Amino acid sequence: MTQEKPTREQEIEEGKQRDISEQAKNAGLMIPVFITSTAWDAWVTPDQKSTEQGENETSRLNNILDKLVYYMRMQRQTNRSNLIYFPVPLTKEGKSEDVQLLSHLGPLDVGVNKPCITIMAPEEYESQSVN
Repeated sequence: MTQEKPTREQEIEEGKQRDISEQAKNAGLMIPVFITSTAWDAWVTPDQKSTEQGENETSRLNNILDKLVYYMRMQRQTNRSNLIYFPVPLTKEGKSEDVQLLSHLGPLDVGVNKPCITIMAPEEYESQSVN
């Protein structure tokens, strides 16, 4: 017997994903956008040192969304893939690094063919069920 894929709503209720559609609209994305909790916890939530340097979840999320939009525009010219790998300069423990994130364009939910974007760490793509 195969296990049914969880719905997007179940993923959100279980804390595995967050709906960031409202913030994404400010970056110019007019379809629903979600981020995995793994990516959120690792890169949107600032560590103590980053907080002391004035960073917060809003600024970090805006940075991620701005980079996503930039790379979407760049890739649209040469690549028709529904996956976009994009680097984002973020700080952790006071050190800046280019973090590799992945955006997946797919259906909003099981049986719902409206498009949405899910942002995640690249290693999550193979292991996590992406709605």
